Amino acid sequence: MKNKENLIRIITLLVAILLVVGIISLISNFRLNQQDDTTSVGILLIGASNDNGWNQSHYEGLLDACEENSCTMYCEEQISEEEAEVKKAVARLNGRGCSCIFLTSFGYIAYLDELAKTYPQIAFYCISGDGEEKNTSSYFARMYQVRYLSGIVAGSNTDSNILGYVAAMPISETIRSINAYTLGARKANPHARVLVAYTGSWDDQEKEVAAAKALAAAGADVLTYHEDRPYTLEVAEELGLYSTGYDFVADEYSDKFLTASIFKWNVLYGRVLSDFLSGRANFENDYWLGLTEGAVALYPFSNQVSKETKELVASEEERIKTWRDVFSGEIRDNHGFLRCHEDERIGDDELFNLIDWYVEGVEIYE
Repeated sequence: MKNKENLIRIITLLVAILLVVGIISLISNFRLNQQDDTTSVGILLIGASNDNGWNQSHYEGLLDACEENSCTMYCEEQISEEEAEVKKAVARLNGRGCSCIFLTSFGYIAYLDELAKTYPQIAFYCISGDGEEKNTSSYFARMYQVRYLSGIVAGSNTDSNILGYVAAMPISETIRSINAYTLGARKANPHARVLVAYTGSWDDQEKEVAAAKALAAAGADVLTYHEDRPYTLEVAEELGLYSTGYDFVADEYSDKFLTASIFKWNVLYGRVLSDFLSGRANFENDYWLGLTEGAVALYPFSNQVSKETKELVASEEERIKTWRDVFSGEIRDNHGFLRCHEDERIGDDELFNLIDWYVEGVEIYE
């Protein structure tokens, strides 16, 4: 009888041990599966991820969004806009298992559809440009909204009534920002003029410094730029001029640095990743978020910005958010032609892809 009781105890103990081992195995497998299910996200940068400019702002913005959504990010940096380099970088990201890839330079658009056909299992998101394939979307932020607001600040602080603007190239992205900046400047100061110098490059220190100095010599006492790195700000600091920044602020400047139009890329990347992870990859053809969604903002004002200017900026920001966008109401171009009637608003398609004209007050510096 005793032997029988002992046998039952041994069998019960063995069963308990097996149950514990099974539970541990299930937990372990569940954790492994969780790791296996982690989404891998890729990003291509034309420059370095620590450039204090365009590339760093994208890198940090996507990294924040990935951490928030428990994704793993893989970065290919300093990838030129040459076809072979772009394709090699995307192939490497594919090899790492990336199921969505962000192309952060305008020139990458040229290869978007071909890449999408080659890797139909990957969702491609390209900055400021459309693709035809079903696994492509464009994304950008309404930078022009805060360019308008920073233009108000610039127009309020100029003594010469001449503002200098260094830009890479005349594409819709830069033209709408130049126009918005000018509209803002002339809202505050109807006599303001904006001189624009194009460099033909997103990142060429020599050309950008030369352009900024040439605009200053032409009478500009406030400088801004639309380039990947803040060389123009350095010139403004050197010459003792006012300036407004763009994209990302990494350094400390003097009080003559009035404010900056900045992207909140983590907000935009968070929105896109949220759609992707919920099974809505390429749910929208164009992601274009602005002030209302918190995707763009103004950098804190310098103490050189007056109370009256701050109040005008706040009033116009509220108008943009709740009533009428920047490009609404009567707008004439710099040849005097009416481009928008009092009761109209310029549509997103024209602003995003087609705008090739300048508002009144813009002058191209040759």
